[in-house]
Amino acid sequence: MNCRITENEIQEFMREFADDLESQEMLRLLRLLGRHPYTRFSRSALAESLDMKPRDIDRTISRLKAKGLLCTVEGKETALYALTDNESWRRLITKTAALDFRQLAMLEGRLI
Repeated sequence: MNCRITENEIQEFMREFADDLESQEMLRLLRLLGRHPYTRFSRSALAESLDMKPRDIDRTISRLKAKGLLCTVEGKETALYALTDNESWRRLITKTAALDFRQLAMLEGRLI
């Protein structure tokens, strides 16, 4: 996969999620989903993977769903959550998730 990201592609995306703690939680969730773009996760699996409290993961899920970046798939016993089907957003999120910590920090530093 080509993981190059132009600054124009990512600047608006990062600005959206670099402002506050809730936004950073959304970015953490998007990075997890971006590393597993075709996987469906339960609410508890997301909360455990990100070490988040249930109320925090619920708020984060709701905000991402409202932005159209997360979709709900009804499972047999519980709702499952997956990355959006919108290919443009999916590609951007997967590319962002492929950045290592240093690259992400450098990019965030340029946006502040």
